[in-house]
Amino acid sequence: MTSVVRRAVDHYHELLSDELAGESQAALEAELRSRGLFFGERPLCTVLRPRFLAPEHYRFLRSRCAVLLRAFDRAHRAALTSDVVRRQFGLTEWEEALVPEDPGFSDPSPTSRIDAFFFPEQGDLRVTEYNAETPAGTAYNDALSEVFLALPVMRQFLRRFDVRPVRFPRRQLQGLADGLGTSTPRAHSVVRRSREPAR
Repeated sequence: MTSVVRRAVDHYHELLSDELAGESQAALEAELRSRGLFFGERPLCTVLRPRFLAPEHYRFLRSRCAVLLRAFDRAHRAALTSDVVRRQFGLTEWEEALVPEDPGFSDPSPTSRIDAFFFPEQGDLRVTEYNAETPAGTAYNDALSEVFLALPVMRQFLRRFDVRPVRFPRRQLQGLADGLGTSTPRAHSVVRRSREPAR
């Protein structure tokens, strides 16, 4: 953990007195409920602190994911032009019939996400899943950004640290809106960065 992230985490935890933690927990649960972010009785998020990333962590994640996405793109293009390559995917008849169809966008999975564990201390990223069929992860992050930014503890935290959500990629958002036949919705994604000067 970088020193700025460590200071941010320590400060956030210091702010969580019994009273402020209770107030923040109640606000978290109320916001999640009002946004439909409960699954039965289980809330989407059960913790009071988001994961903070330093700017260099975010750049590392972007660069590593870009490498993986380029490989996926090459595999996709190869599968479109080669029956031999495509056979490895075990497509059903109806899936095979869709291959020559033009979906109206160049990216095969405009709403995909990479699920992974990130260990910044080691500079290690462990991919667990490439989730190509749903934009839910980014939508959940968008909602959680707004929820966390409104928590009483975060309001106090913001007096000392700068927290910056990263915007949902406009191209991806537009692709989703186009596919649904709607106008572009407004959204935010979650990555936090602190602004406290280095000591």
